[in-house]
Amino acid sequence: MAQVRVRKRGQTWSYAFEAGKTEDGKRKVIEKGGFPTSDDAYDAGVAAYTDWRHGNIGIVTEAITVKTFIRNWLDNVAVLNVRRTTIGEYEVIARNWIFPYFSGVTVQSLTPILLDKWIRSLAKKKLSKNSIRNAYVLLHQVLNYAVYPAGLITSNPSEYIKLPRTTPTGIIKRTIISQEQFNEIIGRYPFGTPLHVPLLLLYHTGMRQGEMVGLSWENIDLKHHTITIVQQITYHTIQKEWHFSPLKTDSSNRQFIIDNFLVEKLSQWKEQQEKNEKLYGDSYVHIYRDTGHDDELIQMSKGLEQQPEWVRVPLVCTWKTGKAVSVHYLSMHLRKEGLNAHSFRHTHATTLIENGATPKGVAGRLGHQSAVITQNLYTHNTEKLQRDTAAVFEKMMQTKPECRQNADNEEK
Repeated sequence: MAQVRVRKRGQTWSYAFEAGKTEDGKRKVIEKGGFPTSDDAYDAGVAAYTDWRHGNIGIVTEAITVKTFIRNWLDNVAVLNVRRTTIGEYEVIARNWIFPYFSGVTVQSLTPILLDKWIRSLAKKKLSKNSIRNAYVLLHQVLNYAVYPAGLITSNPSEYIKLPRTTPTGIIKRTIISQEQFNEIIGRYPFGTPLHVPLLLLYHTGMRQGEMVGLSWENIDLKHHTITIVQQITYHTIQKEWHFSPLKTDSSNRQFIIDNFLVEKLSQWKEQQEKNEKLYGDSYVHIYRDTGHDDELIQMSKGLEQQPEWVRVPLVCTWKTGKAVSVHYLSMHLRKEGLNAHSFRHTHATTLIENGATPKGVAGRLGHQSAVITQNLYTHNTEKLQRDTAAVFEKMMQTKPECRQNADNEEK
């Protein structure tokens, strides 16, 4: 590699290579010494030059597999630009929808036709359009980095790949839960069981499940009937840890008013938690956020020593022992009911719209950035909405004689 030079300095050898120019236009040279032989210096120089050329993300070869490059990108580039939870989402997408198809394939051998076949293979698996788009967007930005600054390829082969138009827009089934159905469900999880309060919160507020399990008593004002959403609990798929993390968007930070029934149930549960803590004594579990380890969720018996970097968080959704209720436990039981957390969010939004709430008001309650998102995702063209719409038209016909006159004339 002609770009790397070696020379002897005293009893050791050093390497050097040009790394572009400084801000004032002068040549920038990277040099390192201390190697016992010329060959050692040259080999180290080649590795350093290749790493510098490819954006300092640990790549020391020109031929690199898609899997290795994505992992290096996640560990060294994405980690500096996106949240920890997003890294976990990227990892799941790559592991499920990218790595299996491109096993052993190098970045340099990727072609538009190969990527187009990959997209179509995902569509054949009946993935939703959003899932396919997420996989495509991840690979697209990784390959953009492979073009520059990594310099592995000259152009991005995914640039003109299109998603099949027939791809389904949504796979998640969103069921509207009737009051009667909810009463039956909550009856199977009575007061004192770990899912009683979580189910009430989902049905009465429509909050996201991560927000619900991360809800603290510090965020609830029972006197003024308000809940303030400021955090969520997320699962880090790589490190297998739970963390307190920021909310999905800025609009997710919100405060809304809750109904009297929910206030009453929450008050009862808060009193019960205090009784449970006295009953279990030192074995009662306290929840902490480890601020010294990226707000990791720590669950520790009351009688054990607390670390200085731990901050107590009085979670609302707990077992009688004080242990936090997880979204995994919730999801498992919802599946038994033929439901998921989206069903509650969908039900809450649709019920509000049906009963006259404005889309803007519902959007604020759910933490959406706009009312359009609320209408597109969580409202449903129910029979009641159809009847109400027909009633509006009927009322218009009755109150505007010219409408009825025109209709009569057309019949004649």
